[in-house]
Amino acid sequence: NCWAMSKLIDRIKSRVNYWFFREYRFRRIVRRHLDCFYNDTDPEPPAQKTIVYMADGRRLHGGLADRLRGIVSAYSICKEQGWQFRINFSSPFRLERYLVPASYDWLLKDGELSFNRKWSHAVFQDTRGDVGEREKRWQRKIALKQFSLPFRQIHVYTAFYHAEDRFGDLFNELFRPAPDLQRALDQVVEQCGPGFVSVTTRFCELLGDFKEPVRGREVLPDADAERLIESLLAEIRRIHDRKQVRILVTSDSKKFLDRVKALDYCVVIPGEISHIDNGEPNDDADFKTFLDFMAISKAAESYLLLGPGMYNGNFAKRASAAGRHPYIIKKL
Repeated sequence: NCWAMSKLIDRIKSRVNYWFFREYRFRRIVRRHLDCFYNDTDPEPPAQKTIVYMADGRRLHGGLADRLRGIVSAYSICKEQGWQFRINFSSPFRLERYLVPASYDWLLKDGELSFNRKWSHAVFQDTRGDVGEREKRWQRKIALKQFSLPFRQIHVYTAFYHAEDRFGDLFNELFRPAPDLQRALDQVVEQCGPGFVSVTTRFCELLGDFKEPVRGREVLPDADAERLIESLLAEIRRIHDRKQVRILVTSDSKKFLDRVKALDYCVVIPGEISHIDNGEPNDDADFKTFLDFMAISKAAESYLLLGPGMYNGNFAKRASAAGRHPYIIKKL
């Protein structure tokens, strides 16, 4: 019948996409947008096979959580294969301003990065909505294939997440807070007190006070926005009634956080709010982004509240994975 035929066609399209088109599209993006940055004059790089994670502003790289999951997934392959791993996170700021090496040194040394096309090559890896095991197996297979190309340096632009089941362990091998961030983190943890929980909301542009570089939402009318805010505040009150601990609240909306401040058991980290893929460095907003992330990682458990039209983001999910504690999505 027509329904069965339609399902069969959908499955065939999905298989063709996995087997051919996505990998072809990755190569096409490299040819059209990245090959132009390579030359014949850069010095020869070190002989040891090295995979370099790239966030240098030549593509949209995603928010902090997307970047971190790409870094961790690339590192997982290097760890398995015995390849050297480096991070070139330089846009819109240098990563080492906020996170520094923990037990593995991923910092690029002077003269180590080379764009000589004889020795170095770019690869591109983006993701899709499917988060199932087939997608993760495919990602790992493609990553290993691309990283095995016969070049000394592979420069990888990636948001792959095939290593998310080991995110916490790998993240903590790679990163610890830089001194300024650690001092601020200690103060937030002390303010939150023992056993605190975190609550995160992600509105994108629903409340009209956040610039989303890719994934926008229509701004809600005032009455609808007020109903949404009140429903979220009511859920925060219910969490506090159950847990009887202080609650760290993070959000992409200053308007919402200003309302949260009226709850005396809630902690809101001050500072500007901005998406790091908007392209312009903002010291205050960038520092707050990392401080929010690391503070969430120190909670006993973390909640993502999802009201109508809100975005199911990865920020709190990755932060809770870094802290190895429960992560709960609460749909209102």
